[in-house]
Amino acid sequence: MKKILIGIAMILAGSSSAQAQDFKPYAGVGVGVFGIDAKDTTTAFSQKVTALGGYAKFGVDMYEYFGMELRLGTVDSTGKQTYPAGSTLAGTVIATPATVDMSTNYFKSYLLKVQNAVSSDFRFYALVGATTAKPLFKVDVPGIALFAPMKSKTGFSYGGGGDFSINDQFSVGGEWMQYWTNVKVGATRATMVNLWGAVGTFTMKF
Repeated sequence: MKKILIGIAMILAGSSSAQAQDFKPYAGVGVGVFGIDAKDTTTAFSQKVTALGGYAKFGVDMYEYFGMELRLGTVDSTGKQTYPAGSTLAGTVIATPATVDMSTNYFKSYLLKVQNAVSSDFRFYALVGATTAKPLFKVDVPGIALFAPMKSKTGFSYGGGGDFSINDQFSVGGEWMQYWTNVKVGATRATMVNLWGAVGTFTMKF
């Protein structure tokens, strides 16, 4: 997926008709609510949490309708759910309350953008690409090993949003992104993870 995105970007950037004004670099941030949904078919474990997260973005708009973007982000470890004593967790009846903490150590997104201005100040855009992330799952009860150590995985990403220009240099907006859909993680690949985000954005154009 990453190789395909890079190839498309190189074709767009290498067009013989390209002029300097056709390429408009930008940088910015996105901060908001992220959701992590995990389900393990071998232990009958299923949990959905939301937590604060964010990313830094670096990109370039190419011509009027296209762009490409790199994102580096993280999701906070406040995505927790507590299970009372007597619950069955990872196939084990727990004698004391347990808390499962789900977060992402980091995520990186490689995205292509299609956009359309509906006025001189506002535009809609759609994003498609891939996201590499390393999920973290922690249990606070000794002796219960819900998950093996997670490795980084890459999944298909898509989403969209809107952007309002404050002036020629700054803009604000909002978007929704599905970063992962049923990506299989863990040693046995029995755990499927979904990752999404709904954020507000701030962008600086160069």
